[in-house]
Amino acid sequence: MSLRIIVKPQQIQNWITERNGTPARKRGTENDLRILFSETDPNYEPITFGELFEVMKFHHFVMLVDQEAGKTHHKIFPHS
Repeated sequence: MSLRIIVKPQQIQNWITERNGTPARKRGTENDLRILFSETDPNYEPITFGELFEVMKFHHFVMLVDQEAGKTHHKIFPHS
């Protein structure tokens, strides 16, 4: 596992796109974000990259990712 924090929108979008992911937000919340891959979760609704970046910027979120090709481990959390 090779972990890295990414913050730039283009880096985040590239990481998600390379893994065929979709940004999503927990239904009924503003800032509970995750990336969906082949799984579906009825508790999460897909959002656009623009919406993802807007929420991340507003809440000062960063994304911790596994850089290894094909790995989808990630976490979105506030940067203090």
